[in-house]
Amino acid sequence: MKKLVLLILLLPFFYIQAQQLDEAFLDSLPDDVRQDLEKRSENQIKSSEENYRASQYTTKLKQAEELIDLKNRLEIDLKELQKRLDSEDGLKIRSELKLFGSDFFSTFQTSFMPLNEPNPDSSYTLDIGDILSIQLIGQREFIEDISINGNGAINFPDIGELVLVGLTLREASELIKARVNSAFIGTEAFIGLSQLRDVNVLITGNAENPGIYTLSGNSNLLQAINIAGGVNEYGSYREINLIRDNDVIESLDVYDLLINGNYNLKERLRSGDVIFIKPIKNIVAIDGAVKRPAKYELTDKENLSAVIDYANGLKRTADMENISLERILDGSLKSIPVVNRIQFDSIKAIDGDLVYIREYPYREASVAGAVLKPGSYTMAAGETLDDLINKAGGFTENAYPYGAVFENIEAKEINRMAQKLLYDEFLDNIIALSQRSLNGDIDLTPIVKLTKEINNAEPNGRVVIDMTSVESRRKLGIQAGDSLLVPEKNNNVYVYGEVSTEGSVMFAPNKDINYFIDKSGGFKEYADTQAIYILHPNGETERYSRKRNIFENQPRSNTNIYPGSIIFIPRELDNSSARALAAQAYVSILGNLGLALASLNSINTN
Repeated sequence: MKKLVLLILLLPFFYIQAQQLDEAFLDSLPDDVRQDLEKRSENQIKSSEENYRASQYTTKLKQAEELIDLKNRLEIDLKELQKRLDSEDGLKIRSELKLFGSDFFSTFQTSFMPLNEPNPDSSYTLDIGDILSIQLIGQREFIEDISINGNGAINFPDIGELVLVGLTLREASELIKARVNSAFIGTEAFIGLSQLRDVNVLITGNAENPGIYTLSGNSNLLQAINIAGGVNEYGSYREINLIRDNDVIESLDVYDLLINGNYNLKERLRSGDVIFIKPIKNIVAIDGAVKRPAKYELTDKENLSAVIDYANGLKRTADMENISLERILDGSLKSIPVVNRIQFDSIKAIDGDLVYIREYPYREASVAGAVLKPGSYTMAAGETLDDLINKAGGFTENAYPYGAVFENIEAKEINRMAQKLLYDEFLDNIIALSQRSLNGDIDLTPIVKLTKEINNAEPNGRVVIDMTSVESRRKLGIQAGDSLLVPEKNNNVYVYGEVSTEGSVMFAPNKDINYFIDKSGGFKEYADTQAIYILHPNGETERYSRKRNIFENQPRSNTNIYPGSIIFIPRELDNSSARALAAQAYVSILGNLGLALASLNSINTN
């Protein structure tokens, strides 16, 4: 028993030792394969350490049982939760949509509100604390900065006191010039603002940070709100008032600015002004076939048609027969299945409304190559590959439908994951065989080369289909992002791999695979004649074994070769497990080669 325990404790050591990779062997590998191989080996060592920790096995088993129990309980809870959520889809949409305008002040540029170096126009109204720069040129030379005093006037040398408070910069300039012209002959006056006064305003209501703020005299209501951090979650973006002497002298509707582009703020702030942000009004959510789904704040006077306008209108894919309104009434969510678009003009908005406009499930698919009208097409739900070909005008006279390539995004993702798994399997195989290769039992060079090719291969989403059959084309529905490439007819058969001369061979009807291999100069010394791969133009891959029949002098081939077929003869591998993996690799590599050749054969038509 003690010996058994000792053996169990030593197993991790033996396993880890067996996984150590020789440095010389690693140096012989391509950099990317080496890095991945080292990471893979480290992960295996960590995994082995976990698996053989006898003292932790019982604990891990218990943890696994607890996790399974937790998983089962969560699944039950999730089913109950899903039932509840299914009846609250409207509430879910409301929570996911963002309130339009809520990020306006968070992205407000500080340069939009100059604090230290204002550049007001001639309509700027002067007040106590403003400093004028006055320069006289002519009979009397004079330049000086003069401040507007507490009595609202400036003291002008040799002219006297001039009351300027309440005048615009233009009016003050005209007054000063008139007094200078009457006091000094041949003297011209130039007036400008040297420094603006500071103003203290109170920002209150539903501001993010209400309080008293000191700003430049050239500031307006919008700039002041930004200084206060914007509008809080309870505040309205539709009614923000500037109050002076208990009267609302200006009101800001942020939507009018953001949606209509109207910037009508004309009042500059004065000390004692109050900026009051009203409570938020009716929040209406709109989703579906609109150009800007979001939550929008509607005033008490606005109808539901306004929310469609705020959402930038309807998409061209909108289903006008399926417009629904969900409204909270008497504490429950009421759903009106169909609402006519015109009726929205007379339905008043209520806080919490949800408008959903169904969108026809259109999708875009593309056709290239030997069709009459290559391009991108909008396809409706239920339309098929045959419909796509008809929209493209059908095949040209020189088209080769049997060699057409149809690709799908989902198939490409599946191919990508399968390719990643295959690459990991190759790394594991290299680790397992590395010790034998050091003893000269096996040559890993072909396997390493294949591993690198798999890692560098671009996954494709080709779907094998008989493009010559209208019935088959009508069975395949079109999904978003699908693409069809139709090559032109060609008379070539492509032979690659362990043959004397790689490349294309002129197609000859009724000839078997041996004919085309012989035309390529025959096999090389290390060709694997028991595992020859043929990629047919339609994307199907076939494995052919060149085994002799004991009653015949030559091997018999029942494999059909077509124009555009690719014949690939791999290098013979010493290890059976590596050969099995290689079969999957060859299929992936041949698939990409087939796409490339089909693309080349379609160039003349684009």
